[in-house]
Amino acid sequence: MLDITVLVLFLTALVILGRWAATRVHSAFEYHLAGRRLGRLQVAFSLAATEFNGSGLVGGAGLAYSIGIAGVFWNFSAVPAWIVLGFTIALALRKLALYTVPEFLGRRYDLRARRLASLSQLASGIIFLAVQILVSTLVLSTLLGAPRLATALVVTSVFVAYTFAGGLLAVVWTDIACYFVLMAAVVTSFPLALHYAGGIDGLRQALPPTHFDLGQLGIMEPLAWVALCFYSYGTDQAYMQRIFAAKDVGTARFAYVYTGLNYLLFGGAVALLGVSAAALLPGLEHHDEALPALIKQIFPPGVRSLFLTGILAATMSTASSFLAAGSSLFAKDFYEPLFRRGCSERHLLLASRLSTVGIAIAALAIALTAPRVVDAVVLSVLVSHAAVFVPIVAGLYWSGAAKSSGFWAILVGAAGGLVSHFFLYRTVPLVGAVHPLFFGPAASLVALLVVSAIGRRDGS
Repeated sequence: MLDITVLVLFLTALVILGRWAATRVHSAFEYHLAGRRLGRLQVAFSLAATEFNGSGLVGGAGLAYSIGIAGVFWNFSAVPAWIVLGFTIALALRKLALYTVPEFLGRRYDLRARRLASLSQLASGIIFLAVQILVSTLVLSTLLGAPRLATALVVTSVFVAYTFAGGLLAVVWTDIACYFVLMAAVVTSFPLALHYAGGIDGLRQALPPTHFDLGQLGIMEPLAWVALCFYSYGTDQAYMQRIFAAKDVGTARFAYVYTGLNYLLFGGAVALLGVSAAALLPGLEHHDEALPALIKQIFPPGVRSLFLTGILAATMSTASSFLAAGSSLFAKDFYEPLFRRGCSERHLLLASRLSTVGIAIAALAIALTAPRVVDAVVLSVLVSHAAVFVPIVAGLYWSGAAKSSGFWAILVGAAGGLVSHFFLYRTVPLVGAVHPLFFGPAASLVALLVVSAIGRRDGS
């Protein structure tokens, strides 16, 4: 009863925050970018809440449960990306006063590049939104015994309600609430789990030596995760939208660096939770059950309620962020360009809100009908963020990239990543040793260079 009461109070608070934010939104500009008035702590806490999602929490603990302390690299791989991008791409794009990442590709290259990038990001965002719905539904229905359909509908309706009403401003303020709930749950729980496991000595007695080997994963897999983080945090609208809404460049830089450093605490705590679960609850059939099982069987009622709310906070903050990003992509990259003479702010605001509902319905349908949707996340990164990364970097830092090269770099990069994933990786000698997350961008770079060289030759 305590668990359900705490969850209901938390969901009610999010809806109230969303309704308050809605009173401050009167235009599409405010709906998508919060008027570009967001301060340092607003952007930093919101960005961190968006990033500390269900896969990082439940998936990260599950990985540590299965392979040991090396599972920390699932979350630690994000640290260099956040810090490096905070001083490079994030700042460069913030200076351009953009609404969306594909908008930059349209300015630098052509309309084809913008629409292809926007379409791939929109599809990727819907899939990732579906993952958040799926994670929250599985965890809450398992721990509370509630029907999965009802749980999915309740969770989705709440974050849709406040995102629909207040746009990015509502998402940011609810993110801040979610951030503090999540971090309180993680920081409170990992020392408690370690205590129940008998401390470090207890872990060493209960687990094999391989669980304390940081080299369990080798080198290629962690490097691929680092690359994935660079692609996502440097191109994804859900993250960059905070940067576009930041009041200045300094705010953008602070938010990225803060999120990266915060990952050291979050990632370390999640890994220790997973390793503690391996000692306390050995033999789980599915590794991703490690954290839910730890919460249900080991933690006392008060901590259990806090962590249940923390999981919900992690998934809902990320879900609402990707929902707001998808609305911006649809409204600014597809809908508004249909009107050659432009459409009014009120008209665009209505279209944005309606697209929020449509995107949520699509994600909910995927979450309810495709239980293995998590597998699609890697593919969506290959055809979206990894394929777009090279054209964005070249567009920002190389004036020699031809206008037509952006479209072909995105297309070839996406195709190359898929070919590598399905036919080459770990099956073909030499080439098969290259992870698809490296192969796709390499193909993208080759296409960009070739098309640019042809363009210079024809121009001469």
